[in-house]
Amino acid sequence: MTTFAVPSEASMPDRSRKWLTVTILGMMAVVGVSAYYGRSYILPASSSGISDFKFYTVTPTEMQVKVFKDGELQALNSIEILSNVEAIATIVQIVKEGATVNAGDVLVELDSSAIRQKIEDTTLELQRAESDVAAARNTLAIQKSQNDANLEAGTVDVQLGKLAIQQYVDGTYPQDLYAAEIALKMAQIKLANKEDDFKQIKELYTKSFVNLADVKAAELDLETVRNDVSKAQGALTVLSKYTHPMTLAGKQSYLKQAEQKLARTKVENQNNLTKAETALETQETAKKIMERRLARYQEQLEYCTIKAPQSGLVVYNNTSSRDGGQPMQEGAQVRERQVMLRLPDTSSMKAVVRINESQVIRLTTSQRAVVRVTGIREPIGASVTRISPVSDSSSRYFSPDTREYPVELALDWTPPNLKPGIGVSVEILVDSIQNANVVPLASIYSAGPDTYVFEKAADGQSVKPKKVSIGVANETHVVIADGVQPGAHVLLLQAGQGRDLLEKNGIRPRVEDEPAVRKPEKAPGDALHPPSGGGPEATPGTGNGSGSGKSGTSNRRPGTGRPRPEGGASGGKSVSSIDAPAKPLKNASPKPTD
Repeated sequence: MTTFAVPSEASMPDRSRKWLTVTILGMMAVVGVSAYYGRSYILPASSSGISDFKFYTVTPTEMQVKVFKDGELQALNSIEILSNVEAIATIVQIVKEGATVNAGDVLVELDSSAIRQKIEDTTLELQRAESDVAAARNTLAIQKSQNDANLEAGTVDVQLGKLAIQQYVDGTYPQDLYAAEIALKMAQIKLANKEDDFKQIKELYTKSFVNLADVKAAELDLETVRNDVSKAQGALTVLSKYTHPMTLAGKQSYLKQAEQKLARTKVENQNNLTKAETALETQETAKKIMERRLARYQEQLEYCTIKAPQSGLVVYNNTSSRDGGQPMQEGAQVRERQVMLRLPDTSSMKAVVRINESQVIRLTTSQRAVVRVTGIREPIGASVTRISPVSDSSSRYFSPDTREYPVELALDWTPPNLKPGIGVSVEILVDSIQNANVVPLASIYSAGPDTYVFEKAADGQSVKPKKVSIGVANETHVVIADGVQPGAHVLLLQAGQGRDLLEKNGIRPRVEDEPAVRKPEKAPGDALHPPSGGGPEATPGTGNGSGSGKSGTSNRRPGTGRPRPEGGASGGKSVSSIDAPAKPLKNASPKPTD
């Protein structure tokens, strides 16, 4: 290893110190660039043998798949104090943040002047509505009385019409008809008598018993009686043929009109009654609306004074100015249903973390986790209780392409004196693979679509490439699904060594067959997570075999599309660049073997 002796600053002038600094930095840059571009073409001095190679013994062990994320503590049970005032209200007085309050203490006073004015106006409108209701009730009573009178008058007219017809048909007309017939008969009898008298007088005149004057008088009487008969006959004809039908038709018409008038009266009565009832209902509805409005305003007035429903610690719900929110203070304005304060119950706490979308699909409720609280040495067990169905948009402004989902974990027990907002580190156990063949990532080399490890031959003097299928991986280890048996010794590769070993065994990787390699994404404050096909961090448990390896990095030079000449030189890629999430493995350091 090359070292540089740098004089102390106290013994050097400023210009000399600057020159020396520039010189050293330049030399270090030259050495770094030379090592970067030349390491894939330089084999170890002992490349002719394997005595200096380091191997890892494959031993079945437990692989724990975990998701790591930092978050914060929140109260498991927290009462939100929000504004129930329907309009935007101004805070007149608010309790100090961090204060401890008891049930019934006043927390917030909101401006109520506008609501009080509305209460006064609505009270006057309610009084007018009550007066209108009383007038409508009186109008309805009068209308009912008028309807009864109109109905009674119409009914009487119909009854009188029926009686008049019955009286005429059964009484007046038969009587008049009988009188006319009697008068005709009496006239006819008188005519017969006068005719007999006239004959006798004529006979007496011929015998000279009466004079001519007597004959003339008898003749006149006869003519008079004949006229009476004709008159009686005419009267009977007029009565039966004209007077009777006309009188009956008039009385029937009167009855029909009376019946129609009665029907109209009933309809008019119903219409007038409906109008009066509708007017009363309208006024009563208006009164009820005024009463409800007044009650709502009075309720809103009560909402302007917000009291603590239980004892607790006051925590402001301040929003960022970027979101257009205002800090909770006197003079600030709050909208309806806006949360102003919280009263957390610190006796039971939960951890809240935001998991990237690539990892949240692996989480389910009731999964176990370990939570490490800042300032608390002992880890605390927890269980996943809720996974938000929608992503959190609070960080979308800074990372528009990052989507994180809030996840809540209930602590098994809560240490005393904890407060909401304390930082935590969470390890969520997603899966546990038993008896898995685990190797360090440093032993994996990918060439195109194929993945290889280099296993020590039976003679112990050479290594042979073996094609394998890999499973879950993290930054240091990966599960070998197929291709390696327990007890095998796999080589921990140096930079550029994998490609040369493949070529020595007659395998020449084709650069065009290599799949695209992407750098693992990293969410703000999150562990690395695989862009595709990967998973959360897998941690092998304790077992007979152990191993170590480098953290996986992107296999491309910055700013270029060419693979880096390290760990899988220009012909391959590092497995960790695709399948490795964030955290290093615990209790799993590699065990070199000869």
